[in-house]
Amino acid sequence: MSKQNEIPTEASEPKPKAWIKPLLITLFVLWMFFTIAAYFVVQKPFSVEQFAIIASQADVWMQLPISAASIGSSLLDVAVAVWIAWVATGVGLFLFGLLQIEQSSVLEEAVYGTGLGLGVVGLLVLGIGLIGLLQAWVLYGCLGILTMATLRPMWRFVRQIRPSRMPRWMVVYLAGAIGLALFVALLPPHSWDAMSYHLVGPKMYLAAGRIYPGIDNPPLNYPFLQEMLYLLAMGVRGDVTAKLLHFIFNFLLAGLVFVIARDQLKVKRASFAILFLFGIPMILTLSTQAYNDLPLAFYQVIALLAFIRWRQEPSNGWLVLAGAFCGFGMGMKYTSFVTPLVLALFVAASFKGRWREAIRPLLILTIATTVIVLPWFIKNLFFTGNPIYPFLFDGLYWDEFRASSFSGAGTGIGFDVLAILRLPYEISVGIGDASQDGAVGAFILLFLPLVVAYAITPLGKDAKRPFKYLVLFALAQYAFWVFGVIFSQAVRQSRFLLPAFVALCPVMAWILEDLVRFDSEQFSLRRVLGMVIVFVLLLNLIGQVLQWLPLAPHTHVLGPESRAQVLTRILGPQFEAAQRINQLPEEAVILYLWEPRSYYCELDCREDVLLDNLSHAEYLYSDLDGIINAWQEEGITHVLSFDAGYQFLVKNPENEVGTRLPQDPDLVDALFTNYLQPIAQWDEAYSLYQFSVNGVEKE
Repeated sequence: MSKQNEIPTEASEPKPKAWIKPLLITLFVLWMFFTIAAYFVVQKPFSVEQFAIIASQADVWMQLPISAASIGSSLLDVAVAVWIAWVATGVGLFLFGLLQIEQSSVLEEAVYGTGLGLGVVGLLVLGIGLIGLLQAWVLYGCLGILTMATLRPMWRFVRQIRPSRMPRWMVVYLAGAIGLALFVALLPPHSWDAMSYHLVGPKMYLAAGRIYPGIDNPPLNYPFLQEMLYLLAMGVRGDVTAKLLHFIFNFLLAGLVFVIARDQLKVKRASFAILFLFGIPMILTLSTQAYNDLPLAFYQVIALLAFIRWRQEPSNGWLVLAGAFCGFGMGMKYTSFVTPLVLALFVAASFKGRWREAIRPLLILTIATTVIVLPWFIKNLFFTGNPIYPFLFDGLYWDEFRASSFSGAGTGIGFDVLAILRLPYEISVGIGDASQDGAVGAFILLFLPLVVAYAITPLGKDAKRPFKYLVLFALAQYAFWVFGVIFSQAVRQSRFLLPAFVALCPVMAWILEDLVRFDSEQFSLRRVLGMVIVFVLLLNLIGQVLQWLPLAPHTHVLGPESRAQVLTRILGPQFEAAQRINQLPEEAVILYLWEPRSYYCELDCREDVLLDNLSHAEYLYSDLDGIINAWQEEGITHVLSFDAGYQFLVKNPENEVGTRLPQDPDLVDALFTNYLQPIAQWDEAYSLYQFSVNGVEKE
């Protein structure tokens, strides 16, 4: 037999190229160090300037005063927030039981129940407000009745709780990071959006005793489910308790990613999903303020989990639950519509060619979502004339000018392929983030090549089916976000991607555990990556401490520093201007220019949420004479100008909000020179004026 016709033996079979695996590991290690270096070069955990600021305020943060009254007040804020969450959990557990579906664990039941209950309680408060019963005794009465009514399901639930164990070092880290954030959450509200609308609406509604229309503050005409929880907290206790109702979602998100990792992906060390969650600095940063980003992410991801459970046991109850959570998400923000759309596609794909069989589950999902979100559409229709205000149709205080300015059309990156490809890197390290509401952290970018590799190559063949659903969900969220960024700079905010980041936390935990396949006697990739994870968490914690010190929340939470003192220290001229405004006559009507934050104004203050009070008036009334006449008819008596904000817009015309300046370059000077009499000024940041229709006296 010739050599050419010899049958290859086992020994002569071609071997896989032995160098491929070491090469891939080497490339990932290089990527790992590049990612960490790139992230911390931009997001410096510490800097000379930061140390200088901390040193200059040492007399504040080094104080360790103790005030029994302050401690008691802080504990009461926490207690009332826990009470509201407790009641909501009881309501949710009762409703969850009606669906007749079985949970896989007590923790899963708690996560579903609390999320469901908070959403239902929010809708209940909306109903109370719309019928004009926003009185403290009504809110206390409702909480009391619900407390008594849910004693049995809550007692049954508490008896089943069995705390799970977590590595001690992990407990220490999480306790430190969450504890630092809790101190900040116990401060009076001082964040931008909370002082512009998240708490402004509830404050106004409580003062009026009802939820009413006719407010020229567009976000107050969106769905505002989370704001209803804030309203409840403010009605029975105060605004710090309202902030804590956002902070509570830290624990709901932690429970959610843990349940997905442990029960769906079968990760043995599922607590790493929680570490990855809080390794996103944005989570804790946002949780300390009265925003709606955490519940928005929670409701979208838990809707996905409910769908996954339906795939495992096809009970209609799971689809009803998924639809309800989709509805709660849309009750937070319109942008969450991507989740019911994605879930509908998942449901349809589950039946492949059997489309007729998909009709019933699709109807159940759609009807459940619609029933929950419908109250907001009805409210919007009656309040503004547009059920999905301000989109598609005009409505109250909305027109072509505001639609164009609000969308920021043409300010995005366009269809620049390189710019689109750079987005994951830039948004992860914090380049070009329009919000600056907290960093993404290093983990998402670090694991990105692994997530892609496991999703599209045989590496992920051993992953459970939920793995693919989580990755596809995150991809859909990202694709929707990129579409927005292409057209508008305003959409380029990392917090809009929070649902995708949360969904990827269990995925990263599973991948970390699976990397054991690449271990050898000489090298363990998983061990090296584990050390890098600890290093990143340590730097995150150092950065958190250095941001915490200038705020020095302990001087108020534990010490004698009053509410006014801490707000003056943190907000400076902004709060001082509000205090001066509050000394004006009760009948005063103050128009804000380029300043959206009116929360601490106790009079009739017309905030400038879209930064267009003047430019929109120019659009409506053509010239200065028309504007003056309109303001006179509205009863304007004073004007507060955020001078520093105006100068920022003038010096940054390329910024998308720069388009909201008046078209007439002489209008501002003419207005301030001829019709506004200065009363007070604060550090060239704010100026308060008396508005005079007949013109001001010349010196």
